[in-house]
Amino acid sequence: MMLLIATATVTVTAQTTTDSLVQGGRRYVARNFSEVRTFNLYWETTPSQDYTLQQNGKEIENGKIRDVSTLKFSTTIPVVLLKNFSLYANGHFNAYRFETINNVNETESAIFSKNEEGYNYYEGTVTGTYRTKIGNKPLILVATGSGDGWNKGFEKVQGIFSAIMIFKRSATTSFGAGLCGMTLYETTPVLPIINYWHQFNQNLSIDVILPSRAYLRYQYNNNQRLSIGASMESEHFYLESGLKDLPKVSFFNKTSIKPELVYEYIINHHFYLSARAGAAALIKGGLYNTNRRGQNVKFTQPMTPFFNLGFSYNLF
Repeated sequence: MMLLIATATVTVTAQTTTDSLVQGGRRYVARNFSEVRTFNLYWETTPSQDYTLQQNGKEIENGKIRDVSTLKFSTTIPVVLLKNFSLYANGHFNAYRFETINNVNETESAIFSKNEEGYNYYEGTVTGTYRTKIGNKPLILVATGSGDGWNKGFEKVQGIFSAIMIFKRSATTSFGAGLCGMTLYETTPVLPIINYWHQFNQNLSIDVILPSRAYLRYQYNNNQRLSIGASMESEHFYLESGLKDLPKVSFFNKTSIKPELVYEYIINHHFYLSARAGAAALIKGGLYNTNRRGQNVKFTQPMTPFFNLGFSYNLF
C-alpha cells in the first residue's frame, strides 16, 4: 500500500505535516524516544551513480554524479502549548554537494555546471495544531505555512492543510486516517494519510505513517532502538541550468523510497545519535517550474545505497 500511495509526487513539506499529526494524535509513544526534537543534524553520503536527463521524451544527457554528500539541519521550537492547541516554528537548511560529468564526452553537465559550490536550500515553517472531537472521536486539524529559498533569494510560499480522525486510541494501539492538501503541487493536490501504531510487547512495535514511513521497531535497554522498514524522502533545491528553453530558475526535485535499517541511541535525556543504512529507489525526479507544475526535464537514476549519521538534541 505504501508504494502505491508513494507513486504520487510527495514533497517533504507533506511529510512534515504527517509528522506533526503524530504530535497530537499519538498519546503513547516509545519509551524515551520523543517524536519531536529541538535540533537535528544529519550527514548522508552515497557512492558514485549514473543518471540520465530527458527533455520532451529525448535523452539529452547521460552522466555520473560523484562525491555525493548531503548535510541537513532542522530545528523545531514550540511557541504555544495549550490543551487543545499548539503552535510550532520550524527551520530547515539542506546543503547538497556533488560533482557531475557527462559520460559521453566527459564534459560538465548541462544542468548542474553553473553551481560549482553546491546547492543550499532554506525553508521556514509555522505549524498550528488544533485538537477537537466529532462525537467521541478525536479530530486533529493542522495548518502549515512555509516559505523557502536559496542562496540567490526568497522563492515560494506554500500552505498545507490536514485533518485526521483518530478511530482507535489505547495504551498499545493508535489508528487514524485523514487527508492532506497543498497549495503547491505537481499532480496531486490532496493526499490520504494513514497513521497506525501498535505495541506488541514491551520492546516490539510497528510504526506506520503513510505515505511518509513504515517501520518495525525493537527497543531495548530503554536507550537503544533498532528499526527496519522504509521511508519516503524528497530532496530538492533551486538552480540555474545551462539548457535552453528552461526558466531562469528551476526547481529540482527527486522523490525516493528508502528501505533501510536504523539504529538509534540515547546518550542521555537530551542527546540522540542515529545511524541509517539502506538503498534509495527513485520514484520520480526532474526539473520543474518554481510553482512545482510542469516537468521540463525528467531525471532518472538506478537504486543507490546510502549511509546516514545523525545527531539530535531535545531541549524538553
